[in-house]
Amino acid sequence: MWLTITTVLGLFSGWYFLMIRYPNREETEFLSLKRLSGSMGLGVAMNRILNISVCPSGLRIGMMRVFGIWCRKFFVPWQEISVNRKDGFFGLTAVLQFGNPSSGKLKIPAYVADRLARASLGRWPEPGPFPQETKIQVFDDVVRQWLAFTLLAAIFFIVVPRMMTPVADFPPISVAILLPGVVFGIGSVFEYFKRTKR
Repeated sequence: MWLTITTVLGLFSGWYFLMIRYPNREETEFLSLKRLSGSMGLGVAMNRILNISVCPSGLRIGMMRVFGIWCRKFFVPWQEISVNRKDGFFGLTAVLQFGNPSSGKLKIPAYVADRLARASLGRWPEPGPFPQETKIQVFDDVVRQWLAFTLLAAIFFIVVPRMMTPVADFPPISVAILLPGVVFGIGSVFEYFKRTKR
């Protein structure tokens, strides 16, 4: 089942096509970021499994093999990459389009794109500047994501059980709000320290 799921996700994300079109190559890495989150293709979420490296002639993109058994690393030259910034529900994002016309895309948080751009030594296909986040900016972004995830989870835990069985003993609404708040809060604390650690 795990093999089937990871194979289908690799297909829907467009990973297989990208690794054929952009085979990996050996190059020195200026910067290597691991366990990143993003999404590819038809909105396939990849939470904390992406690895992206900045090299002299392009980006090397890979993932943890346990989540993509057949998904090999691929290497996209700088001239094949374009970047579009967007302000999404969970914060600022950068959409990396591969090829012209586009043959695939990768959406990553804007702060990750800025770190990649700073490490590229002027090769990044987007005009700067690419400022480093302040701790206040990181705090603001993490709190906004925490509120959004907590709100969505609370709505789910309050509404869905009542739709499935209208007459039942439900946990108090305060529990449906506090439980995801605490769980996502712990994750947010780790995220804050990860992003502010340099």
